[in-house]
Amino acid sequence: MKAMLTPHKPGDSGILCLPLKSNVPNGHKNWKLVRCPICGAECWESELARKAMGTEPNITAACTRCALQGKRRSTYR
Repeated sequence: MKAMLTPHKPGDSGILCLPLKSNVPNGHKNWKLVRCPICGAECWESELARKAMGTEPNITAACTRCALQGKRRSTYR
């Protein structure tokens, strides 16, 4: 499988990577602990991620592991 990472432009679809709690145990200010909608792993949702998902309907979110494997689900919430 080949993947190409490119900067997001408004209107693009794509997968938003949510950092895994196992990689970032304490998170950061304004991050909210959520579950990956694909595998159920604990991951962090940032304020920027929430804004992106609120304004870009074609973006899906997943933990970093699922995102890098290209796993998708049609809706995050």
